[in-house]
Amino acid sequence: MSVEFTKEGHIAKVGLNEAETKNALGPDNLQELNKIWTECQADDSIRVIVLYSALPDIFCSGMNLKSAIPILTGMRAPETEGEKSLFTDPKSWGRAMLKYKELDRPVIAAVHGYCLTGGFEMVMGCELRVASEDARFQMRETTLGIMPIGGSNVFLPNQVGFPRAMEILLTGDYFTAEKLYEWGFLNRLTTKDKLMDEAMTLAERVAGNGPRSVRGMVKCSRAIQGKLYEQAIDIETAIGAPIFMSEDAREGVRAQKEKRKPNYK
Repeated sequence: MSVEFTKEGHIAKVGLNEAETKNALGPDNLQELNKIWTECQADDSIRVIVLYSALPDIFCSGMNLKSAIPILTGMRAPETEGEKSLFTDPKSWGRAMLKYKELDRPVIAAVHGYCLTGGFEMVMGCELRVASEDARFQMRETTLGIMPIGGSNVFLPNQVGFPRAMEILLTGDYFTAEKLYEWGFLNRLTTKDKLMDEAMTLAERVAGNGPRSVRGMVKCSRAIQGKLYEQAIDIETAIGAPIFMSEDAREGVRAQKEKRKPNYK
C-alpha cells in the first residue's frame, strides 16, 4: 500500500509512503486516498485526521508525470482501472486531493521537505497546517506550461491574499515554510524532529472538543465559500442550529457548570 492508515483514539493518521515516486500522486494512491476519506467519514469515532509523509525528505512531489499527467493532459489513453477512473470521473482525483471535500472532519497537514504542486494543493485543502523549518513549497505548473486545477487558484487568494497567491502561482518559485508562516498559510512552524508531536498535540486539542461542533464548522467553512453574505449567514444557521439543540451542547454546558471534562457521545 502506498498510503498508511492508522488510528490512535479519535485521531486517524494518513501517511503518504511511496518512495519510488517520492509520493507523487498517481491513479493508485489517489484511489487509496478516496477510500480512506470515505472510511473516515463513515467512522464516527474519528474526529480529526493528520496527513503526513512517511518519507524522510519530502512530503509530496506533485502529480505523477508518468501516470496521472499524461491522462489528464490527453497525451495517452487510460490503460489501468485506476487510470480509467481518473478519466471517467474527473472529480475523483479532486476528492482524493481534498479539492472537493465531502469529509466533515478537520484534516491537519504535517509537512516536511519538499511539498510540490498537487501536494501543495492538497495541503491547501486541509483545515490546519503544521510544517517543519525545512519545508519548501512550490507551484511549478507555469514552468511546465500547465495551469494548476487542483484548487490553488481558488484556495490561495483566500488563504494568503491575492498578490501573494499570484506570486506563488505565476513565478513557480520555491517558498520557505518560514515565509508561508509569516503569510498566515501555516498554523505552526517547528523543527523536523518535533513535527508529528506538534501535529498530534493540535489534533488532540481539537479532538477533545464537541465532535458535532467541529464537524459542523468544517462543513460550514466549505459550504459558505463564494456565497453572498445573506446566503452564507443562512447556511451557518442551518448547520449550526441543530448542533445548539444537540445532546453534545447540553453535555458541554453541564460540564462547564460542574467544572469537569465533558463526555461527548
